[in-house]
Amino acid sequence: MNRLRTIYYLTVLSLFTVVIFSVFATVWLLTVLFDRDRVVCHHVSRFWSMMIYRLSPWWKVEVTGLENVIYGRSYVVVSNHQAMLDIPLLYVLPFNFKWVSKREVYKIPVFGWVLWMHGDVAIERGASAAAKAMMAKCEAYLRRGVSVIMFPEGTRTKTGQVNAFKEGAMRLAQESGVDILPVVIDGTYDAFDRSGIAAPHTFRVRILPAIGANEVSCTSTRELRDTLNTLMCDTHKEIAPRHYRKKDQSVGE
Repeated sequence: MNRLRTIYYLTVLSLFTVVIFSVFATVWLLTVLFDRDRVVCHHVSRFWSMMIYRLSPWWKVEVTGLENVIYGRSYVVVSNHQAMLDIPLLYVLPFNFKWVSKREVYKIPVFGWVLWMHGDVAIERGASAAAKAMMAKCEAYLRRGVSVIMFPEGTRTKTGQVNAFKEGAMRLAQESGVDILPVVIDGTYDAFDRSGIAAPHTFRVRILPAIGANEVSCTSTRELRDTLNTLMCDTHKEIAPRHYRKKDQSVGE
């Protein structure tokens, strides 16, 4: 049964992707000259992303904390990183934003093309000049009211748990003078297993209260990093305790 569900979902998703990418490319061609923040493309991306979850009748998305979003304000959004499915899941956020992605991700067919057309921000590891260019592009977006999303772990988790954070997102918020919006997600890590699609399955997104620009500017980068890491680890442990039971048991032994 699970194999049939998986075949069904992947087939429908593939057909839908072909159609929606054609729509996205057409919208990009029609708007690229006058829509520098790709607002229209973002709406298409949001629809595309939500359909990735709705195409599976066995999947459910739960979002809490939308009251913590102040509309019209730009944020440096920080989220934990579990899998590629994190990307469409975070389109539940109700504002225009840009991704900061590794340069090699842009080489992935369709996905990389969309990132490029969407105007997202690429970064090359170990290149200081590229890091400065990335920061400058992010700051330009933030000044125009467009939020930026970063995964402070730097890579996807291998255990389902939240890993230690790097400082890049905190530095960006401090230099740009904007709030940090922490978002904790769960469900993408184990959406698929050896038998195929997880069914039934729930994806959770919890939007935490923002850390205001004043507090961000008055706190050291390291302290800000550690505070956010602890906050998001504790929140993730609350909404997804299954990822931590084995670790807790081994500590107890």
